[in-house]
Amino acid sequence: MKKGNWIIFVVNGLIAILFGLLALLVPTETIVTLTKYFGIILLLGGLIMFFFSYKNMKAGKTYMLLMAEAILAMVIGAVIAFYPKGSLQIFLILVGIWAAIMGLLQIIVAVQMRKKVSNHSMFTLNGVITLVFGLLLFYNPMGTIKALMVVIGLLALAAGVLLVYLGFKVKGIKE
Repeated sequence: MKKGNWIIFVVNGLIAILFGLLALLVPTETIVTLTKYFGIILLLGGLIMFFFSYKNMKAGKTYMLLMAEAILAMVIGAVIAFYPKGSLQIFLILVGIWAAIMGLLQIIVAVQMRKKVSNHSMFTLNGVITLVFGLLLFYNPMGTIKALMVVIGLLALAAGVLLVYLGFKVKGIKE
């Protein structure tokens, strides 16, 4: 590792610290902003796909599937970009339903495996955690995501501090 690369660690660490602080101090706004950016990226991707499907149409190539995907991506991207909080809540509810169903299925499988596997309790615990997470997302999507943002914020802060520390350690290495 080159000594001159220390600044990369420091900059990445400072970005992680900034993100961690935002996630801790304004979790709802941070996740809504991230959702909005995701919508914009999806919208731009749809526009690019639409451009290429149009080029295919002009060239006499197949284009319908790509154009349909492009239009769908643009519509979903626009909805997410312009209504991020509502889109996020709907998405989280759907994830909650999925997680609750998966948790129940994992518990059923764990019960069926109890005579075949010695530590089936770990499978059961995984199912219970997944089920509880799903129910929390389903019944209180924004509260659950705010709690997750706090955890993510703490992890980002820790990673950022470690990266800054590592950067200065690398800077101090004698070549």
